[in-house]
Amino acid sequence: MILLAASLLCSLAQIQAETAVRVPYTPKPLVVVTFDVEDYITPESEGIDDIPLWLAEIMSEEGVTGTFFVIGEKARSLERRGRGDVIAAMARHEVGSHTNYGSIHPTVMEELEEAGWEDGVRRMAERESAGLADLARIFGVPVTIRGRHGGCYGPQLVAALGRMRASYEGSPVSLPGHDVVWFANALNFSSEYAFDEDSYHRDDLFEPAFERFKDELPGLTRNAEVVSLFAGHPTKIRAEEFWDFNYYCGENPTPEEWVAPLLWPAETMITAKENFRRLMRYLRSRNDIEIATYRTVMPLYSRQKESLTRDELLDIAAETPRAGTLSCTDDFSPAEAFAGMATSISAYARRGALPDRLVTQHPLGPTAMPPVQPGAARATWAEVRDLARQAEQFLWTHGRLPASLRTAGGESGAGWLYARFSAVYVDLASGAPSPEYEVPPFDAYPRTNERKIVERIEHFRDWPVHRLGLDVSRIVELTRLQLWTLKPARRLQAEKTSRPVSEAALSASRSPLEPR
Repeated sequence: MILLAASLLCSLAQIQAETAVRVPYTPKPLVVVTFDVEDYITPESEGIDDIPLWLAEIMSEEGVTGTFFVIGEKARSLERRGRGDVIAAMARHEVGSHTNYGSIHPTVMEELEEAGWEDGVRRMAERESAGLADLARIFGVPVTIRGRHGGCYGPQLVAALGRMRASYEGSPVSLPGHDVVWFANALNFSSEYAFDEDSYHRDDLFEPAFERFKDELPGLTRNAEVVSLFAGHPTKIRAEEFWDFNYYCGENPTPEEWVAPLLWPAETMITAKENFRRLMRYLRSRNDIEIATYRTVMPLYSRQKESLTRDELLDIAAETPRAGTLSCTDDFSPAEAFAGMATSISAYARRGALPDRLVTQHPLGPTAMPPVQPGAARATWAEVRDLARQAEQFLWTHGRLPASLRTAGGESGAGWLYARFSAVYVDLASGAPSPEYEVPPFDAYPRTNERKIVERIEHFRDWPVHRLGLDVSRIVELTRLQLWTLKPARRLQAEKTSRPVSEAALSASRSPLEPR
């Protein structure tokens, strides 16, 4: 009888497994509530420092977490003022960097206006690593995310953050359908929604702003994977104007010259607290989103494919002549594909066979604009083989793509090299190289989403803090060159295919932040 019962149970379990409904696993959009904590000018007696305190406390009380982007100078001001209570309240959430010096000149863009690649990365690493270190020391928590402050952007900054294993929020760089991308070897987050920070202190302003947000949130989360819900500058919840008007148009006042912003009456903060609590309760009530911090989001997107197979490279190489341009795949940037093809062709020249699998290299793009026109009308197999060897050596020595390599016929640009390596790789995979290859012009860099990216960067130039006449052409050019590194960041999932669940489990939900 016991054996029969056990047999029946096993049969029942098998039937349930076979008849279980299979539903696609669709992770919820992630919403990160963010703040930019900046004002170190307004006198301590005005109570501006108390605002991030009660923002953090209300969120903790309502079961909502968030990310406080803090300017290094503001953090040091809180430390000097002895505001351990404010520091501790924010540290219970996530603390990110909002630049080391904020609006103090030179700003990031001003410092990078005429900088080259290597010296720009070095300057940004020195400047921002000091700010990250101060924030980690003051708040006692790791700091691994840097939020853009106004127009403070430069590709060298992003690359410096990548070297420090930090990510960049508020990036101008994205791909169609992807608001989380890899660029300059750092994770970049670009989707933002700004709640009306000037409305909290008055119900007649808050109600329409709140209703507008509720109307727009579903569409926003349908079209984005990770949304930064910018809940405001704590100072601006009370101040009528931005504190950093002191630094507009390149001004660099001394502390004695600072002018504090005009403030709403202190009693309006009672209303502001109530309205902010309403916003947080509404977010907490939504079951179609997941409230997160960048500290919990980044591990979901940080995994890259660390190997590159022969079939994957062949697909990329075969697509190049059809597309006629440089573009990323779901898993590999053009720079990674370039490195894989150069290494494979060089290996074929040594051993007579293409490697079945390679370790993925993550090189940066060139640091000078490659020529589009080829140096010669044709290239022999032997010339392409030698160029692959040169490229492989350059990649290992410099960690980036060469802008060009020299052949007997002249300079061959990185885009041309990519196209020729693609053609040769297809031939090698199918049998043997052709004796000679035609050499048409080819793009110097990938152009996917270029217009939108450049428009955003040029908009940063007009940030009122910047000095008049700022030239961003060098920053734009270096950004274009690093589009070689651009690819989607893939969200970590247990499976890409559907997963079996029982009928009883269909109504259950599971957080995408749980380990799977």
